Amino acid sequence: MNEILDIRFHGKLTSDISLQFNKIAHEKRSDFNDFIAIISRPNIENIDWWVEGPASRNTYSSSLFHNYCAIHLLNHLITDKFFFYDKVLVDSSHVASVIECLLKRLDIKNCKVIIENSFKNNLKRYLKRNFLIFFLLFRKYFQMVIARFFAPSKIHNNQLILIDTFLMPGYIDSDRWYGTLWENLSKKKKLEAFFVPTLVLTKFKDIISIYKNANSSNRNYIFKENFLNLNDIIFAFRHKKRLKKIKFDDINVLKCDFSNLIEDELNNNADINAVLESILTYRFIRNFKLKGYKVNIAIDWFEGQSLDKAWNMGFKFFYPKTKTIGYRPNESFPFYMSSFPTLIEKQAKVIPDFFAIQGKATEITLKEFMPDMKIILIPSFKSQYVWNFKRTKVNHNNKIILIPLPISIKSSRVIIERLVEVFKLNSFESSQIILLFKPHPAQSLKKLKADLVDFPNYISFTLEKSFIKLLTLASVLITEASSTCLEAMACGVPVIMMENQEGLTYDSIPSSISDEIYRKVRTENQLIQAIDYFIFLDIEATGKLELIGKEVRKNYFEPISQRGINRLMKIDTLKKRK
Repeated sequence: MNEILDIRFHGKLTSDISLQFNKIAHEKRSDFNDFIAIISRPNIENIDWWVEGPASRNTYSSSLFHNYCAIHLLNHLITDKFFFYDKVLVDSSHVASVIECLLKRLDIKNCKVIIENSFKNNLKRYLKRNFLIFFLLFRKYFQMVIARFFAPSKIHNNQLILIDTFLMPGYIDSDRWYGTLWENLSKKKKLEAFFVPTLVLTKFKDIISIYKNANSSNRNYIFKENFLNLNDIIFAFRHKKRLKKIKFDDINVLKCDFSNLIEDELNNNADINAVLESILTYRFIRNFKLKGYKVNIAIDWFEGQSLDKAWNMGFKFFYPKTKTIGYRPNESFPFYMSSFPTLIEKQAKVIPDFFAIQGKATEITLKEFMPDMKIILIPSFKSQYVWNFKRTKVNHNNKIILIPLPISIKSSRVIIERLVEVFKLNSFESSQIILLFKPHPAQSLKKLKADLVDFPNYISFTLEKSFIKLLTLASVLITEASSTCLEAMACGVPVIMMENQEGLTYDSIPSSISDEIYRKVRTENQLIQAIDYFIFLDIEATGKLELIGKEVRKNYFEPISQRGINRLMKIDTLKKRK
């Protein structure tokens, strides 16, 4: 019988191995940051380096952290004599060479390293490597033409506050990112403040309507595309050519060379859309300066991704006197590495001067790898409803379990199928419990349901945009990893977080919160027990959860106040770091 260890980026580990993998990944977070710092230092002033996957540390799109932890997992299994595998599955030849090196060094002879990838993935990789860049730059040029025609620049002030944001269909006047920030600005500040959007999750056919609708909005928008030209498109196109000049000496992890693996990630165009958008954002800031505009404050929706690094590097280089603020609405997931600033990023000037957080407790995790970070506490504009939340009277005959789904249709289907299977195997079907699934705003409900047949009568889908409306109805919230966890708990609604049984779990629940209001589950039995416990809580237990919710609100959701708004929007309250 062949024993197979699947360590592909989106592979499937057994539950026991997944637990070990998560433990090792937690232990190696700091080491990985040091590793990135070492390879970044020779390229510390290079914008082409900082917008790429290895430097961004975006673990959703870059496989480097996964591979770094995978080789340590193998080392652990072998040295502790728990390695009994005949085959190890990997994604690429470069990963294979690293694994073969480790196996040889540790004298493992009867194990084959298999490069296994689907034809679909290989085709995607080929298209991304060879053709996608042309389409994306053509799309960007089209946006430039459309923006000039349908949304010309309307800047009526020269003392500006620029706010990095995103646009997508359905979210122009309704702000998915900054909540009620705009509505809480004074008339004077509304003359100074301009949103600088990046189009996301927008089909080609919807581009014109996005610009037209944004241009007629009551909000101020400055479109990057109005300040870009053909030379900027050419500059972005030459990014890959410039990358070839970046060379690495031997980069060893457990005495195995990682340099080819890093170079492969630089060349595979896995996140080329984000890379090109980041480079063009950097050029927008340059061109904006050349036009003579003054910027007092630049606010970045900060997750530490390529776009964030380009935005901050641009302002640090072209607007050195401008105060830069990283807007951080959510608590970071431990394995979402890019969201944790590091010292090398401060030295490279790719992170902001200040970080704006919406809860005192968030400061602890944010400062994990950079203790001297400057923090300002601002209102929780996006989640203010947690302060006046009123739960609908519980109907004991019709309990609702709310499940907000991730953006990935594949991941969403897995969650749906897993919950349906659990209900089939237990008595929940007869308990008048409704599983209410809320698709991600970017999801097509039609596509989501395409391969799902024979829906049980206890399953329902909702397209309701207002999360608070759904939360008032819910007895419990179930998710894999979502910022909605904190919002639910702040309202006294218990949370069940389903851990990833096959890989890394992006844990969204801070350790400081009482585990009486949540359960982390890995197995079906644990999930059943958690549902059974929370769905039938008595009045006394529900009241206790409401008290815990008050504590969560106090620690993670700052109320709106003029003083809090001033901390974000008034430069005289801020002192620029040296």
